[in-house]
Amino acid sequence: MTTILIKGLGLIGSSLARIIKQGHPDAIVLAIDPDQDNITFARQQGFIDQAVTNLEAASQADFIILATPVSQIVTDIQQLAQLPLKPSVVITDVGSTKQTIMHAAQALTTKGIDFVGGHPMAGSHLTGAQAGKADLFKDAFYFLVPTIKGDSAQRLRSLLIAAGVKWTPIKAEDHDKLVAQISHLPHILAYTLVQQTAYTLAGQQPGINAAAGGFKSTTRIAQADPTMWTAIMQNNRTDILHQLDEYITDLQKVRTAINKGDLTTLRELFSEAATIRKELN
Repeated sequence: MTTILIKGLGLIGSSLARIIKQGHPDAIVLAIDPDQDNITFARQQGFIDQAVTNLEAASQADFIILATPVSQIVTDIQQLAQLPLKPSVVITDVGSTKQTIMHAAQALTTKGIDFVGGHPMAGSHLTGAQAGKADLFKDAFYFLVPTIKGDSAQRLRSLLIAAGVKWTPIKAEDHDKLVAQISHLPHILAYTLVQQTAYTLAGQQPGINAAAGGFKSTTRIAQADPTMWTAIMQNNRTDILHQLDEYITDLQKVRTAINKGDLTTLRELFSEAATIRKELN
């Protein structure tokens, strides 16, 4: 019987637990989470079998899934490298940056323990075990970073067969550059737009409360977990700074066009962006 240890029963970890139970009802799912409410809910719903208190339980596992903020994943990898694990165990993560994590994982791979870097490109501003869904990742890209053993990625795919994702191999550096642009930069824009708007309209009525669909849609992700996103900023600093610099340059071009009354440039920008966005629907 297959035993899986999941550390972190937030949105992503709890969704993976549901997916595993859906595809493999007989699998034994162990979980670590400091939030007792997450543990209680998960056990009541039946998508975990047992709560454990620390990574010592990893010695029982055939699969270990690290679903915590990136900085904690790195710490956990270092601890796992010191524990007696099954030789065939597959360890994976769901972190939003990959270079830092894959570098840390060398402590495992040098001992013959395989690590498959992973990142499902789906989520929500909601958090906690109650926010998870078995279909959260359906039709989404799920990035996998190549590792040392040929069958480990395939074993992980089989474990998550019910996820219905688009499995996509990618190099760690390519992954981090990509997500800096399509995930990390948008979160920065959302956080700063909300804060800047609140400060600008402070003391005015109705102020920020007048915000309607456009503002709310644009800034929905500003409700995401601050701890997780602080860790992401720390661990993908170089790529994020590069994308920020490029975006600031483009904003300055927009400002210049507005200042000069260059309606042709503005119309071309808005038209091109609208066409590209419609293709994402």
